[in-house]
Amino acid sequence: MSRILAASALVLSLLAAFAAPATADSASQCTASLAPDGKLHSGADAAKTADACLAAASGGSVQVYYLAGLVLEQGIGKPKDVAKAEDWYRKAANKGEVKAQLAMGRLAEARGKNDVAMGWYSRAALKNSRPAQEALLRLRTDDPYAMWDAAEFAIAIDDSLGRESDMMKSGSGIIIGEGVVLTNEHVVSGCSQMAVAPGLPARVLATDAEKDLAVIKTPIPLGAPVPLSAENTLAAEMDLYTGGYPGIGNAEPNFAMTTGRLSTRKIDSDDAANYWLLSNQINPGNSGGPLMDESGRVVGVVSAELPVTGIVKKSAPKKAKEGMAVRSEIVRSFLEKHSITYKIAAKGPVADAAADMKHHAAAVTVLVECFVK
Repeated sequence: MSRILAASALVLSLLAAFAAPATADSASQCTASLAPDGKLHSGADAAKTADACLAAASGGSVQVYYLAGLVLEQGIGKPKDVAKAEDWYRKAANKGEVKAQLAMGRLAEARGKNDVAMGWYSRAALKNSRPAQEALLRLRTDDPYAMWDAAEFAIAIDDSLGRESDMMKSGSGIIIGEGVVLTNEHVVSGCSQMAVAPGLPARVLATDAEKDLAVIKTPIPLGAPVPLSAENTLAAEMDLYTGGYPGIGNAEPNFAMTTGRLSTRKIDSDDAANYWLLSNQINPGNSGGPLMDESGRVVGVVSAELPVTGIVKKSAPKKAKEGMAVRSEIVRSFLEKHSITYKIAAKGPVADAAADMKHHAAAVTVLVECFVK
């Protein structure tokens, strides 16, 4: 029996010795024959290249995982098999291969799964992939309603920020610079880690608890900064718009734009110096989002739904949730005090069209997440 066991061990060791060089040779042949864009190098045989890439992938090389996916997605020397291609891409993407993360995003987007696509694009974007950043910005604006699911998916594939159980609260924010987001102080207070959805880490640059304002920054750009108004007054008849990610009751946060005007209810002079009182429908989660005039300029930062004790002298209408926003001059003073650069414009980028305003609101508003580990 001992001789049989010894013989078996010898056979296995010989097989392993031959398998390792064979896998290495296959990997070398694969990478030498197939470019990352799917083009065969001059003189390479498609069928032999495919065999080499698939054989090498079975041996566990991250780079070849991606190339094996490319072979099967594009049908290079083999019949197309998108399902198996995605399996190989996923293995490479989970190990941080940027091209595979892009491929996973592209395949998800083609299936209409924009939440999954944004999750993968965010991972690649954080590694300075310009195509991933551009795709993320496009989907974030075109399909803001997928953002919460995208945020959850990003956490599922990369829990470095925290798990879903670590999320304490969420709010909204306004893009005012390259990766720079203006929000409320109460959105960021008590957080051990901040993020801008989907799964983009952010650090706090400045806060003011008294004025309820804060600025956070992400490592990648989030889109074109929205200009602020330099004016300190608003006409009573002017339409005002908000963008944000409110969650009503137990509902998940979802993008919403509201329309309203200045409220006619009375507040005392001290409150009036700091806040706009709004007829816009405001709910928890809107905090930190923009209040915009008819041309899309920011004229305030949404701070709370009403009634708020000490702010309003009589209760809000029963069938509506009115709101309040930190006034534009208070916002500008805060930003200047902390040397935060921002844009001022005489008029915003939006024409007098509700569809344009909704697209604009989605482009300049982000979902802000607070994690406590």
